Amino acid sequence: MPWNPSLLPVPRSWDQEDEDRLPPAQKLYALQTLPLPSIKAVGFDMDYTLARYRSPEIDELAFKKALRLMVRERGYPTWLLESEFDPKFSIRGLVLDGVRGNLLKVSRDRRVVRATHGTRPMDPAAIEACYGRRRLSASAKGFRSIDTMFEIPESHLYALLVDHLDGGRLPRKDFVSLFQDVRWSIDSVHRNGDMKAEILEHRNFFIPKDPQLAAALDRWIRAGKKLFLLTNSEWSFTNGVLSHLLNDTDPARPHWTDYFHTAVVSSQKPGFFAEGSDPVPRQDHANVFTGGRADWLETRLEANGEEVLYVGDHIYGDILRSRKTLSWHTLMLIPELEAELDQLEHHAEDTRELLRVETQRRRGLRRASILADQIARNREHRKVLAPRISPEALQAMDREAATLKAEWAEVQHRAKSQGDLVRELNRQVEASFNPLWGPIFRDGDEQTRLADQIQQYAGAYTGKISNLYMVDPNIAVYAPAQALPHERL
Repeated sequence: MPWNPSLLPVPRSWDQEDEDRLPPAQKLYALQTLPLPSIKAVGFDMDYTLARYRSPEIDELAFKKALRLMVRERGYPTWLLESEFDPKFSIRGLVLDGVRGNLLKVSRDRRVVRATHGTRPMDPAAIEACYGRRRLSASAKGFRSIDTMFEIPESHLYALLVDHLDGGRLPRKDFVSLFQDVRWSIDSVHRNGDMKAEILEHRNFFIPKDPQLAAALDRWIRAGKKLFLLTNSEWSFTNGVLSHLLNDTDPARPHWTDYFHTAVVSSQKPGFFAEGSDPVPRQDHANVFTGGRADWLETRLEANGEEVLYVGDHIYGDILRSRKTLSWHTLMLIPELEAELDQLEHHAEDTRELLRVETQRRRGLRRASILADQIARNREHRKVLAPRISPEALQAMDREAATLKAEWAEVQHRAKSQGDLVRELNRQVEASFNPLWGPIFRDGDEQTRLADQIQQYAGAYTGKISNLYMVDPNIAVYAPAQALPHERL
């Protein structure tokens, strides 16, 4: 399969020339037109949406607590407690193969493009031997998508245990049982309350405040939008987190519940968007409910379908289900976006050089293909004409062939050198995102499965809620004009 470099700039659309000059990290990136004037209600998830947790510290906390749980309750050896969490090992968007002990980076057409067995990288031959060139069904039994930031520790913990199993240090285990134990331990850590209690105890450390968060919410309220909270977190944790972030930030809204027309905790998404349950009102807060279902919420908000915009970070639990089941508009929060943009900006000159050299390489290869055709024609003509033309004419044809071959060899040599340079530039740029996996949205010249899902199901995406302060709630946000390749001037 021909190789192409990653991160080649997408040609600008004609309607982007006069785009405002906000810093890239503060922008909202529209994938579809968002008709904000017709939006009546705007909903928010909490974890990694309204609340941005300090990473990798919170990931290490989950990793350590999950290990302690596996040692204490599942009989794993105590020496595992000395394991260190590597924040650079995993990225969001990977797929965990619990049957084979692998982690996979998958392209938009669902082919495995990078992989590790445990923590050890697999070479292309090993990947092809394991997965072939088939489209991977990541929803099949034994696979788990690393869709949220909360699942980053899970992938690293599983990979470490695979290493120990391969080394014979975990007797009476197999990859599937490791997968099941890791799943249980991570779920238990988040469910049993111990981790959440520690986060709240040290909330000033684990939950950094965004000084623009309250102002962003307030602007949309004053524009006539009904804001609602829809989170799977229970009341005690939700109240602790949002009190920390929003209480006493605005004299007009002293308590965080004052920002929301309706707040739903323990919502059980994605089930909430389909069947749901009967909502249970809290006695101490009139607008707060435990559980519920989408039709009840839409009735309460007096908004339904495309009159609702929902903001979350989980591609399946927040974005896909609300879009497909209810036809809500969606805005995806991508906490990693700011870091990815920083790397793109840092390597802008490398990327321009990569594009320049790659363009020359492709032009050279086109010239080489023409020269190869001319050499073949010369050979055929000489064979046919040899009995009928003079020795001088044959010599002229031979000189022409020699000239063509020399030029072809020079062009090929230059293209190889250019390819080596582009490959090295590409390696350096990708490694700056993540040494093992590269950027989360691309691999080579292909988009990843995560990028494809965002494009399919999110109406727009951004890096943090406070970016909404720079968006006029009563003006439509337009996506770049779609264009066929020949229309990109």
